[in-house]
Amino acid sequence: MTNVTALIKSIRDQLPKAEKRLGDYILKNPGEVLYMTAQELGEVSGTSAATVIRLSKKLEMKSFSQLKIFLHNEWDRDSKEGYSDITPEESIMDIKEKLLGNAYQSLSDTLSLLDNERIEQATNAIEKADIIYIFGMGSSYLVAENIGQKYSRIGKTCIVLNDIHGLITAMVNSKSDNLFIGISNSGRTSEVLKLIKLANKNNMQTMSITQFGNNPISNEANIKLQHIRVNEPAYRGAATVSLHVQFYLVDVLFYTYSSKHYEEVMHHIITTREEIMSYKEK
Repeated sequence: MTNVTALIKSIRDQLPKAEKRLGDYILKNPGEVLYMTAQELGEVSGTSAATVIRLSKKLEMKSFSQLKIFLHNEWDRDSKEGYSDITPEESIMDIKEKLLGNAYQSLSDTLSLLDNERIEQATNAIEKADIIYIFGMGSSYLVAENIGQKYSRIGKTCIVLNDIHGLITAMVNSKSDNLFIGISNSGRTSEVLKLIKLANKNNMQTMSITQFGNNPISNEANIKLQHIRVNEPAYRGAATVSLHVQFYLVDVLFYTYSSKHYEEVMHHIITTREEIMSYKEK
């Protein structure tokens, strides 16, 4: 079930002033919004009915009525914000509980956001691709390696390079029935954007993995997969919760593919496991 409040928080910083004001009103008064028309909500939030409709569409809702249905379900569950940052001299137990709470909240929110139809489209694109090119910068490169490792093990040819020049060379000489997957938490990493444009120029199928919202990389992709935007602190030591949700999205995609091709996948997994064990014994 789509989590409306999580989606609003994900794109709040991207919204124009009127839509941001409307979003803030919904976040503060979810119970009241349930019983309002678009016109009434526009008036009390100092915006307009048109602004209500525009925000609903940006949240990928079919209508304001659908937004209220989803809002009612999450409000009825009395869901609460689970993200929290560490503080000086915290106990190990508190740190463990905070990290667990952050991970649970982000995965739960991403689950509500993932679109089954897009997962199906992505699965079909992977199925048809002769070669899969995968790229991400920084921590997103870890996600790229994870995708490459998973699909290589079940018989797909994957190319994961952190050498951009080498990747460009391979993609320029690639066939149109191949797939490029670009990964960027922000959806704005310039290197990923350039590569996805190159893939489109060469008529390759393209897929993006980014946070929810309007961003240039998602806009360039044929298939866009989005996870929730997580509330990690600006001065974090390393990506943590954002990696959790990206890995989770990749796992959903991988196991959907594996379920669809179960016998073939199990054959590859058993074969590779046997070969690895045989190598270790030599």
